[in-house]
Amino acid sequence: MVLTRAASPSERTQFDQTFLAMQPRLLRLCARLAGAGAAEDLVHETYLRGRSRLAQLRDSSLLEAWLTRIAVNACHNHRRGAERTTTSAWDRPGSNPTATNRDVGLMELVERLPPRDRTVLVLFYGYGYDLREIGDLLSITHANARSILSRTRRHLARAVRSTES
Repeated sequence: MVLTRAASPSERTQFDQTFLAMQPRLLRLCARLAGAGAAEDLVHETYLRGRSRLAQLRDSSLLEAWLTRIAVNACHNHRRGAERTTTSAWDRPGSNPTATNRDVGLMELVERLPPRDRTVLVLFYGYGYDLREIGDLLSITHANARSILSRTRRHLARAVRSTES
């Protein structure tokens, strides 16, 4: 049996403040990875998991990365458990009057990517994480993150060219 220490009141306060500041970013991330309809629930789940396991965090300077990782895992678990045939994480055609058909087509292609490929792409282009940070968040090597991103870009480029012809 492993005993863990309880988080101190100051650690819980810091957690709550950091989470509150990160909440909009986590909502956008979860919406892109698991769908807008599930985003709020997944962010709430991230809060509950993080708060209950706060004593397990060894370095408080890594709190934001740790919370992001919890959110990514929650999104992957959600996607694994649900058949995603009708709900979209991206805007549907006609729901955004300023989006071009090409933008909508690309969003639909990204939506159909495998979860890990999509996560790397969204974290890199959507949130500006560098490949080393993505590797750390996803527990993969920097080289693996770079390889996934490169392969995903090639795949999307081929798919876009085939839809244009």
